[in-house]
Amino acid sequence: MKTKRILAAALAVVTVLAMTGCGGNSAGTATTVASKDTASAGGETKAAVTIKYSTWANEGEAAYEGMKKFKELVEAGSGGEIVVELYPSNQAGSTNEQVEQVSMNQLQMMSSGDPGVLELEYLCLPYLFDTLDQYTEFMESDLGKTYIQKSIDERKCRILDTLPRSPRVITSNIEINSLADMKNMKIRVPERDYYVKTFEAFGTNPTPMDMGEVYSAMQTGVVEGQENPIETAVSYGFQNVNKYLVLTNHIVKPAFVMINDDFYNGLSEEYQKLISDSCREAREFAAEYMETAMEKDRQTCVDAGMTVCEPDLEEFVNATQSVRDELGVKIWGEDGYAAVKAIAGK
Repeated sequence: MKTKRILAAALAVVTVLAMTGCGGNSAGTATTVASKDTASAGGETKAAVTIKYSTWANEGEAAYEGMKKFKELVEAGSGGEIVVELYPSNQAGSTNEQVEQVSMNQLQMMSSGDPGVLELEYLCLPYLFDTLDQYTEFMESDLGKTYIQKSIDERKCRILDTLPRSPRVITSNIEINSLADMKNMKIRVPERDYYVKTFEAFGTNPTPMDMGEVYSAMQTGVVEGQENPIETAVSYGFQNVNKYLVLTNHIVKPAFVMINDDFYNGLSEEYQKLISDSCREAREFAAEYMETAMEKDRQTCVDAGMTVCEPDLEEFVNATQSVRDELGVKIWGEDGYAAVKAIAGK
């Protein structure tokens, strides 16, 4: 944590220097960057704009590969006038610390599964959205735009787009081919009510636990399994302590791409468009990357000795109907929940 605080402080200093270089005002907002087609007076070189872009994701995960693509597109599209620095693996601190830094323009961008707006986060209720395209459709709807504005008003964070993560699955030391196989199973889940309620509906004993404790907890039998996207499970090495990969696909949840709103508004319209277009292209690139990566991760699990279980998901979907209905109405109200279900096709 001390190291993360030092890095955060360093990022803040670099930000101030970078903003000073591009004419930042005392409030920390970038002045408008001229179009790259505008000639500099006297042939002077215009100062570069630096975007510090952080994430939880690691090298090889689709979300981070999408961020790398974004960097490539923005730097090329701006002729090098915008420089993108990437900070993976929570180098800039915890999710909450990164959000705070984006709000203060110490970081300019971040990607996270937690958008900080409940009405967007809860789109990942179990078996609600089946595809990442449904998130895009919702965010482009009138209702979705109100929640994006809510993020701007409350945190100065503009949600631009998403980056893909694969569907969440289970790795386990119990063979799971039906809900009956999960009865009273001890399984690690994140500390969010929709995870806990989902696995209660599955008949398990969900145990909220920090990810850093899960590997040893499965080695010692404290829990018998965990749930995550397959790329996360492989990156943590769970294929080495679990016997089964269970393709429940119970939650589809992307990473949300956020940018400091003052920083964004301080850019020229041309560069705003470049950033927005690059986010979209990065999402599409990462989605294609993810499909190939999922197959590789699955093979990694098989090569490690895991057995792949593919249960009939109809009973899983039916078992979680009450979770969707209860939390859906709680978060969006009756009309909002109906609008969400219409996009989901349910």
